Amino acid sequence: MRPISTLLLVLAALMLWACEQTSVMPRSSGRPYEVVVVGDEGPVGMALEADAEVLPQSEPCFDVKTTGGHEPDARMRLARSIVIVTIDPTRRQTTISYEKDVYAKPQMVVSIYAPSSRQLTADMPRWAPSLRQLLTRHEMNAAIAALRSKPNPRATKTVEETIGVDMSIPADMQACKRGRGFVWLSNNSLQGMQSICLYHYPMGADFAAMRDSIMRRNIPGETDSMYMQTVVASLKQEPMNEKGTKGTIVRGLWEMKGDAMGGPFVAHVVADSSRQLTIVAEAFVYAPEGSKRNKVRQAEAALYTMTLAGKKQEQKER
Repeated sequence: MRPISTLLLVLAALMLWACEQTSVMPRSSGRPYEVVVVGDEGPVGMALEADAEVLPQSEPCFDVKTTGGHEPDARMRLARSIVIVTIDPTRRQTTISYEKDVYAKPQMVVSIYAPSSRQLTADMPRWAPSLRQLLTRHEMNAAIAALRSKPNPRATKTVEETIGVDMSIPADMQACKRGRGFVWLSNNSLQGMQSICLYHYPMGADFAAMRDSIMRRNIPGETDSMYMQTVVASLKQEPMNEKGTKGTIVRGLWEMKGDAMGGPFVAHVVADSSRQLTIVAEAFVYAPEGSKRNKVRQAEAALYTMTLAGKKQEQKER
């Protein structure tokens, strides 16, 4: 009897495991950078709809859908990003917390509790940057996961051979131009061209000056008098610390001198002390007839996958 009992237990365990494997969480729906706000009192939606940084025209940080009640309904629960606002007089202060993959996957659910509408209005200017950053990084992580699920091995190899870094490149970026210490990859889409450039220059040199020099040499216009240049007045910088790799994120606008072309760009600037070089991974967009926010952010996700050769070796040794 004992062998039969053991076999039954094993079969039961396997059936339970199979059930757990098939009852997977549903996939989240909705467009990137779309947020469902439940029980919105006004200030939260306004904070999310603030202008996105460094774009040639006004575009909101997020596309906001609002609904009443205290919890998302069955349809709203599948949204990729949900913010639930609760006014609770028993609370002493405004608090924000978040959970991942509550109703679907990938998903971010943020809970905001405030003692009153008035207090929420007073506190949102302080909380808004953190809230936007949290939801933006959630979308970036989703884009990075999608990027790694559909690799572009040929482009990755080109980047490693030319620049000496490891980086995941979107599969649709099939067009490639190589120069000395320079790679330009693009999807050449008529609906909005997305490009990634990688290049390097000596440590300590000025970013804007080196960018203009490198782009003029490698991305010329139709004539010698046409070339890409940086709109210096548009530049904004913020520190970056991505998995131990420290650097600077630079956002700005570019334009083609002598031509009516331009758009936004974002660059990750990292020092490679072993080679005494500054490494730049940059995403830029040209979409004259459409919105640019999602396009530049989608391309920007690839920049977060860049790993210096030394850092990659350290990670392997660990």
